[in-house]
Amino acid sequence: NGAVWGAFSNSGQTCIAVERAYVEAGVYDEFVDKVVTKTRAIRQGSPQDDMGSMTFPPQVDLVERHLADAVDKGAKILTGGRRRTDLGEMWFEPTVLVDVDHTMAIMREETFGPVLPIVKVPDEAEALRLANDSPYGLNSSVWTTSDDRGRRVAGQLESGNVCVNDCLISYGVSGLPFGGAKESGVGRTHGIEGLTDMCRVKSVVEDRFGLKRELQWYPVPPGAYPVLKRATKLLYRRGALNKVRALFKG
Repeated sequence: NGAVWGAFSNSGQTCIAVERAYVEAGVYDEFVDKVVTKTRAIRQGSPQDDMGSMTFPPQVDLVERHLADAVDKGAKILTGGRRRTDLGEMWFEPTVLVDVDHTMAIMREETFGPVLPIVKVPDEAEALRLANDSPYGLNSSVWTTSDDRGRRVAGQLESGNVCVNDCLISYGVSGLPFGGAKESGVGRTHGIEGLTDMCRVKSVVEDRFGLKRELQWYPVPPGAYPVLKRATKLLYRRGALNKVRALFKG
């Protein structure tokens, strides 16, 4: 349910949409079957239906190019894959495809459309390796029955935001910073970090002692270096005895 909603909400036109799914081999077949069944049940057409149209004509063209590239390189479309010209040129079917790999543009670039590529992986380590094999890192999600495992995997994902057993909600949590890693995002919004990201930091240093002259200023007086050396040891050596030695022995 989460993968389908995360991939096709707003017709996939969401910056934190589920654009790639890596599924362990033990549950892969069942996962794919359920995703395809639920995807085929998505309704389009009426404003009250599940999924609307896309909004930007060049983006629809990009979706078609990514799908064509994937199919040419061996991917298989299990459902969808076409425009709904009966509804209009901006309507595109929710699409699920398998047998995809990272040689395909759909796995390397942002498609920003109603497309869900699913990759079978042997284990968690390979899923992490592939998920992190991207120049982008805005958002990711982990789905597991183990909270500990979810947190562990979340800590290894190279993205600015991670959801465990949910998706598309990161931006809605106003108390947490939202932003990306790698080539994704433009700083941070929300949370304390979002506030400080909008600030310009300035440092101001004031003279505490009102000295007319400091030892390091030109011309450097004779004996200045030994005095500074003793003062440094006096300030930073640990223990009273060591500080006394610094004061009298240097």
